Amino acid sequence: MCLFDVLGLTPLVLAYTVTVFSISVSSGQTSCSKGWFGPTCQYQCHCAGSAPCDKHNGSCSSDCHQDWFGPACQYARMGFTVNGNFNSSLLTDNTDTTCNRENLRSVTVTLDTPIPLTWLRVVVSDAVDFNTVKISYRSKSSHTQCPESNFVEINKVTADFSCPTEYPVTNVTLSGLGNSLLCSLYINAGRNVALKQPAKQSSLYKDKKINKDAFVAQNAVDGQIPKNSKSSSQLTCTHTISGKRSWWQVNFTNHVEITRFVIENRRDCCQWRLNNFSLTVFPPNGSNTSQTFRDPGKNQTRYTIVPSPRISFPVKHVNITEGFNRERILTLCEVFIFGGKLNVFLTRL
Repeated sequence: MCLFDVLGLTPLVLAYTVTVFSISVSSGQTSCSKGWFGPTCQYQCHCAGSAPCDKHNGSCSSDCHQDWFGPACQYARMGFTVNGNFNSSLLTDNTDTTCNRENLRSVTVTLDTPIPLTWLRVVVSDAVDFNTVKISYRSKSSHTQCPESNFVEINKVTADFSCPTEYPVTNVTLSGLGNSLLCSLYINAGRNVALKQPAKQSSLYKDKKINKDAFVAQNAVDGQIPKNSKSSSQLTCTHTISGKRSWWQVNFTNHVEITRFVIENRRDCCQWRLNNFSLTVFPPNGSNTSQTFRDPGKNQTRYTIVPSPRISFPVKHVNITEGFNRERILTLCEVFIFGGKLNVFLTRL
């Protein structure tokens, strides 16, 4: 049974297709540890207040965590600030019951991190004709209207709007009759498609005094961000031995579209190890030329890479390589890769 059936979803395809989250559930499913769900416990719960989710379909008894939304709370929500005098907390308070009561003609938000758009969710306080809701965006200094009538009506007060862009977007503007009833705006920042995918690395640092699972390649896709301690890094970060062009790789069981990467560095020490790293994406079967993105070289706790224009081909695997071609260690604490599967549109929740 797929998640559509579990959650009562009805598949519906629009002119442009983006990611849908779906899982298969079997009666013989293994019991998942706290914070995980799915047939092989491969999906991470994202409920408000760290509440547990349903072990089969990921649904939360409360709301999603404020950074996530959508089916099974699996879609990252891009943060933004609201321009002008509009009460920004109405759109960002993670509740759909606090709503605008002013007669506004338009609302413009500035994204915390410019990303290519895929789809947005709009929630209003009363039934409205969503054909009257107009969405536009600013990208590369130009202002562009999203395709009209390209939306899925989830219910009388919620709709998902498809608005794919090639380049990262800095601002989104909503206009039309729905603004006077506006409750929430969710901008899709993708699903973490790297989570628990197969990973490997060029070598493995070993220490007899340390847990045998320390520093393995899979640590970078286990969903855990390290704390500011050496013991935490041992359990949640990768660690190669010192070598030239040390590398780490994640392989996707299904080809994916990718819109951005977030790489978490160590918190306790040694952040310089990632200086000048290169990240390369590879298509399946060598059908397209690979693309490489390079770090500018300054130590960072968190690296964010947003390809511009977006990656034009489906991705089979991603490599991260030490960039100085010296005897160095490569350490990664978490690699978030946001995107989704190909050729399916998000459907009703």
